[in-house]
Amino acid sequence: MNLVLRKKEIEDKLSEIRGLVDKEMDMSKLEEMEKETDKLQEERMMIEKKMSLNAKTEMPVISVSSDKEKREALEKRGKVLLESRIIKVSSEEVLLPNHVDETLAPYPFKPVSELVDRVHTLNLKGGETYTKSFVKSYGVAGTTNEAEPYTETEPTYGYVVIPKVKITAYTEVTEELEKLPAINYQAEVLKNINISLRKKISQQIINGDGTTNAFTGIFSDKAEALKDQADLEIETIDENTLDDIIFAYGGDEAIENGACLILNKSDLRAFAKLRTKEGRKVHAIDYVNQTIDGVPYVLNSNCGALSDPATSEGTYCIAYGSLTNYEVPIFSNIEIGKSTDYKFKDGIICYKASVFTGGNVIGYKGFVRVKKKASTTPSVEESNSN
Repeated sequence: MNLVLRKKEIEDKLSEIRGLVDKEMDMSKLEEMEKETDKLQEERMMIEKKMSLNAKTEMPVISVSSDKEKREALEKRGKVLLESRIIKVSSEEVLLPNHVDETLAPYPFKPVSELVDRVHTLNLKGGETYTKSFVKSYGVAGTTNEAEPYTETEPTYGYVVIPKVKITAYTEVTEELEKLPAINYQAEVLKNINISLRKKISQQIINGDGTTNAFTGIFSDKAEALKDQADLEIETIDENTLDDIIFAYGGDEAIENGACLILNKSDLRAFAKLRTKEGRKVHAIDYVNQTIDGVPYVLNSNCGALSDPATSEGTYCIAYGSLTNYEVPIFSNIEIGKSTDYKFKDGIICYKASVFTGGNVIGYKGFVRVKKKASTTPSVEESNSN
């Protein structure tokens, strides 16, 4: 058994279990995870002990070839070359063997926006659609004279229907990849498919247009829950932008807690570059905990960049609200299939995956959306004409 590979497999499995613990609510499954964790940790300790003993008992390899003989052969070969004569060299000295690293270098950056993991998801296996009602307003009590009817205080409601959307992924690999030693390329392929599905869902949460087989994204004009929420138009990010966004969100009775900025990385940089007249930073940005002056943020490359001069007027760029105001029902498990038949003669292995899901804003006025405002600064041509 390859101890190094087995140790890595154990560490990967422990990491997988850690990721499942927070989401698991079944006590019996948690107990199974605990037992499996104890067993894996015990095996890892055993492997580490074996590796330590191997290192202590390993014998150094001593070359028996004569350095003097090598030096004489090289000198003789050098003289022949100087005389412009042909020499013969063993292929073993020139054609070095190819070495394959037994680990696969991972993609070094975060491939998917955290937005996918922070919106509200729920499992609705087997459904076709999901209807969610929301409160738009509450009634106001009144004063009532004797023998007069009571004041009606019925709240008003709205609702959204979330149909299922089929998200798919397809990839091909050569059969040679699966034959390479000690690298589980199939696992990597499946991981890539999973990431590609999540990237599409991330894009749909922001920009899904609400048409057939599409999410209704936060920036969609079909987001029913946002139709009464006025959009905020901003020309450029300045020292007042964050306050303007915060005050535009929520009702008149409070500054809402628990809201989060969704923005492009370029706009986060624009907030970071703001300076006071004295040269101090306007905002305190915590890149570890992902906050701007204590306000949480999440990056998503599908947002337009308000700070980019090339971004056209009317483009949605930033959203602000509680991420639980967006709901993603999961109507099926992820189904992954493998085929060696489609391109059999080419030695190609095909993978495909699909999941039925959907998404929509389910909280009334759940997000305030910021769009690019037309520039009020005259262009060079306009300035010259004046």
